[in-house]
Amino acid sequence: MKKLFVAALMLMTVLSTLGAQAQTKSKLEQDLEDFRAWMNKRVSQGDSITRAEWPVIKQEFRTRTQSLDRNSSQMSEASKQEYGELKTRYNEWEAEKEESYGDPLNRETAAAWERRLAGTNKIGQLKASQLRGAFVRFMENVRAQRTDWSLRDWDYAEHVYLLLSDRKQQVISQMSNSDKMKVAALQLEFNTLRKSRDAKDRYNQMREQR
Repeated sequence: MKKLFVAALMLMTVLSTLGAQAQTKSKLEQDLEDFRAWMNKRVSQGDSITRAEWPVIKQEFRTRTQSLDRNSSQMSEASKQEYGELKTRYNEWEAEKEESYGDPLNRETAAAWERRLAGTNKIGQLKASQLRGAFVRFMENVRAQRTDWSLRDWDYAEHVYLLLSDRKQQVISQMSNSDKMKVAALQLEFNTLRKSRDAKDRYNQMREQR
């Protein structure tokens, strides 16, 4: 009887281990699939990625690869090869973007732009009921000041825009439908203005290179 109990216990342990390994493998496969999709999406964005967005993208890469790096020994050989190729592709892409974007934003200057455009350095603490007013103020300032902005100024303006947009996503479930629609319209306006400026600068660069 005792031998049967020990055998049953050993069988349960083996099955539990196999089950855990299967779950880990399945999670790794899903993480690799998600990483592949993320890479394809980001690379396909091309020149539409701005300097202000770049630090966020680099952090996304680190977050997505942490688990994969830690458990890469449990991948199949085919998955290991694919993962290595994806990371090499990313590193080449990052080197290209770093060369294009140059110096990162200055923290003190960024804080000054937050006050200048949004009226606060505590965007991350804005309540849902305050988001509409913050976006309205931001876009009023953008409209009034943008004609004198350099490309670097646009980077700081977009930094403020991204902070406001991140806060919106955090509290969107608490916002009224009216506020959601108004903020979405203002977001669309900002992105249109930014892309228009980017297109103008790329055109000027092409003319200078002829």
